[in-house]
Amino acid sequence: MKINARFFAFMFVALAVFCITLAYGTVTTFKTGPFSVSVDLGIPCNDTNISKTAQSEWLNGNRYIDYNTSACGVSIFLTTTDNANNDVNNDFDTGITKNDLLKLGADKETINVSERKINGWPGAFGSGYVSKYGSTIYEADFYVNPKTVGHILLDNNETEIVSALKTIHVTEAG
Repeated sequence: MKINARFFAFMFVALAVFCITLAYGTVTTFKTGPFSVSVDLGIPCNDTNISKTAQSEWLNGNRYIDYNTSACGVSIFLTTTDNANNDVNNDFDTGITKNDLLKLGADKETINVSERKINGWPGAFGSGYVSKYGSTIYEADFYVNPKTVGHILLDNNETEIVSALKTIHVTEAG
């Protein structure tokens, strides 16, 4: 009988720990277009909004498809261009990230951009202060594959962006 009591006590504790882990899970997963995404934002997130796929054309005539998602205040965009052939073996152009931050209103003298591997691929990470709104914005850009670039954008939460940079995982259905 003592063995059964210990066994049941052990099972009760293990089940309780498992339930607590599920209740406080911080990994957000979603599917958008042909992509599956998982990211740990460091907080539980049950607020994921996947926008309708948008197709358009840039001024140079290149057509693209945007897959946009918002998860607890973090914007994650995946942009696929059929005729793109990104060199995923070389560094990501940090100028793209810097220009995006400027377009978003970041004060030029506050922008800081650097190279960083994201999702296992070359990427760039940047931040800048937007005095108009009194907030710091963070942007990360990275290759998903030779035809797709990923973007992560949020404001005023360095902890969340650091967690996202370390944990985002994007895969495409083959």
